[in-house]
Amino acid sequence: MELIKKAIEDFVRGGDNNDAVLLEKVLHPKFQNIQDGYFAEKGIYVFSKEQYIELVRNKTFGGSPRTIRYERIEQVGNIAFAKVELESVYLKFTSAITCICVDGIWQVISNTPKIEPK
Repeated sequence: MELIKKAIEDFVRGGDNNDAVLLEKVLHPKFQNIQDGYFAEKGIYVFSKEQYIELVRNKTFGGSPRTIRYERIEQVGNIAFAKVELESVYLKFTSAITCICVDGIWQVISNTPKIEPK
């Protein structure tokens, strides 16, 4: 469970610190970020790993430290599902994060956040 938490924490810190190098390591090549809304825009938005890293790199996403509270983590073989609450000074996220273990390394393959302003 600790390696799963480390992958999630690296994912969160990568965004918080606009650290594209860390995100490159922790995100699986098939990663998707799926969210309902994009700032003032309505609708479902799906971002690939490359798109997500670029949004973090150019500081459209991230840049504000968040606390992490785990509501639950379930592991089924090489797949883990987590529900976490992340909170910054500006936003509150309720995220469903899926991780997978490939060759002994846990990576984040999907993030589905509900984002609310504070």
